[in-house]
Amino acid sequence: MIKNLIFALIATVALGACAAKPPPPAVAPVSYMVFFELGSNKISDQSQNTVAQAAQVFKSKANARISVTGYADTVGSPQVNMQLSTARANKVRDDLIANGVPAAAITTRGAGDEGLLVPTGPQTVEPRNRRAVLVITQ
Repeated sequence: MIKNLIFALIATVALGACAAKPPPPAVAPVSYMVFFELGSNKISDQSQNTVAQAAQVFKSKANARISVTGYADTVGSPQVNMQLSTARANKVRDDLIANGVPAAAITTRGAGDEGLLVPTGPQTVEPRNRRAVLVITQ
């Protein structure tokens, strides 16, 4: 009887140790915005600091990834805006790499004049729509 009780106790403890552990809590992504001049993919000194800060945050996270999406305002044709937004995302990628982020950890895409931060009509100059958004996830 005591043997059975000890066996049951050991089995209970062993099963408890084998129970699945809950997954770690989800970590919210960290995001940054970099802004550009009209018709340009040149990054300002202030935006260079933002990219450097994003690179440091990336380095502090295990298994992190960065997605970079470039955007344009509505000035120009949709085709030109798509090319420009892609060039902006690629410029940010290049600057992240220069700040020590591995290229394999970065994905880029251009969104053209879709996803405006500030809704505007066609051919409207809006500096806040000329941007790249960096999102760091784990």
